[in-house]
Amino acid sequence: EVSFAIKVSAHTTGDRVWMRRLKDLLGGRADVARRLIVEITETVALKDLDLSAEFVREVKALGASVALDDFGAGYTSFKSLRRLGVEEVKIDGSYIKDLIENPDNQVFVRALLGLAQGLKLRTVAECVETEAEANWLRAEGIDLFQGYFFGRPDTKPSWHRGPDEKAA
Repeated sequence: EVSFAIKVSAHTTGDRVWMRRLKDLLGGRADVARRLIVEITETVALKDLDLSAEFVREVKALGASVALDDFGAGYTSFKSLRRLGVEEVKIDGSYIKDLIENPDNQVFVRALLGLAQGLKLRTVAECVETEAEANWLRAEGIDLFQGYFFGRPDTKPSWHRGPDEKAA
């Protein structure tokens, strides 16, 4: 049940050739599509809201989901967040760093979580680096975590290594 995410550029959201290729790759592969998360950054999504919303609809129609990356870095309004139709928001890591020591970041993360939870969106905290941050976020109701506290990038992850192989 491993899912995988790909982050796309602003250019990709309007690239019909890319979308056709994605449709070709996922066509008839619901088992793969349901595990795919396509990420678009908040800044990209807001640049052309109509184009971004159409991109999200097309990806979702294939059975994949869409995440809004770097949530909180831009100026997403309640209206535009609803209009985009994403299923997941990834809270910008700049608000997670120093979360425990910075009351302003705590207020902001709570506000972002409240908005996302009110819209029934899955929430992800980026850049979680300490147990204290993970515990605070868990207590606030975050759904998923991403960051060095849980693992560093690895060219051959543990679930893909043989019993005698070590991390690179």
